[in-house]
Amino acid sequence: MGKAKSALASQHEALEKAKSFVEKAKARASCLGLTLLGAYLVGSRARGDYLRDSDIDIILVVKGVRKLNFLERLQLFTDTLEPSIDLRIYDAEEWESTENTWINQLKQEAIKIDT
Repeated sequence: MGKAKSALASQHEALEKAKSFVEKAKARASCLGLTLLGAYLVGSRARGDYLRDSDIDIILVVKGVRKLNFLERLQLFTDTLEPSIDLRIYDAEEWESTENTWINQLKQEAIKIDT
């Protein structure tokens, strides 16, 4: 059995919302003097096991956030966040590391969002 039409339609809407968010995040990063190096869809929307009301898990890889903690990173993009978007922000060095099991798992399912 395939996905219900409503779930498939929600996936299309989620992808459009993700792309729109990434464009706003890219502009915000630029205003802050940061560089958005990549954006990825992860979680159920990337794996294909999403439901109609599943959230949209997005990872931003941003140059210049290495010394900031989790909350400080999120605060940089508060103005761009939207309901149903779950955001995680990593520095390039963190994202490219092979030592972190969690990040390795995320990279396996990640779908690049064009920036």
